[in-house]
Amino acid sequence: MTLKICVSVIGRTFEEVLQMIKDAEDYEADLIEIRLDYLKEQVDLSRIRKATVIPLIATDRLPSEGGFFRSTEKERQRTLLDAANGGFNFIDLELETPELEESIRRIRETGCMVIISSHTAERPELSKLNSTLNRQRKLEPDLCKIVTKAEMAVDSLTSLQFLAQVPSNTVVCFCMGPFGRASRVLSPLFGGAFTYAAVARGKEAASGQLTAPEMRQLYSLLGGDS
Repeated sequence: MTLKICVSVIGRTFEEVLQMIKDAEDYEADLIEIRLDYLKEQVDLSRIRKATVIPLIATDRLPSEGGFFRSTEKERQRTLLDAANGGFNFIDLELETPELEESIRRIRETGCMVIISSHTAERPELSKLNSTLNRQRKLEPDLCKIVTKAEMAVDSLTSLQFLAQVPSNTVVCFCMGPFGRASRVLSPLFGGAFTYAAVARGKEAASGQLTAPEMRQLYSLLGGDS
């Protein structure tokens, strides 16, 4: 079984992004997420694409879903389209993105794949997870991502139970927060397409995120072929 890890890169400058990409390569990342909402300077996204052969996800996360994007929606869409034209493999679009279907159409025209994501600070409930997934699937994305927040250990079990009921490798699902760490680690074992990790302590993109080396060590102990 292949247990895939996507390493989140939260560099604020081009040089920081390049260094974190190198770190992700050293940890044998299967994918790398570039969090564009962390950038504090204009960056030629095609140069980031050329820095690695590992598949790249462009994410410009909205504040309403835990991100730091602060400009206009028009500017955000332009940046994501630039990433698609620049050779990124996936563009992450929130389910609540304005004019979402048009955004998907423009991105697909570049040959780039689409992840439709949903992030909430609420505890996971099977009925809500299924409802969100149904809304996402109507848009026919390449991948669906649903992230909730664990307030107690049993919440991780809820997200894993949900994953076990959907086709393998089509959905990313886990819980944020300290109580959600188990779901981050185990989600690929329950059919999740991949999980997310940080390059190092202090570089987490979300609460409860483990580092890539920690994830590799855990998968080695579990006997998974990561």
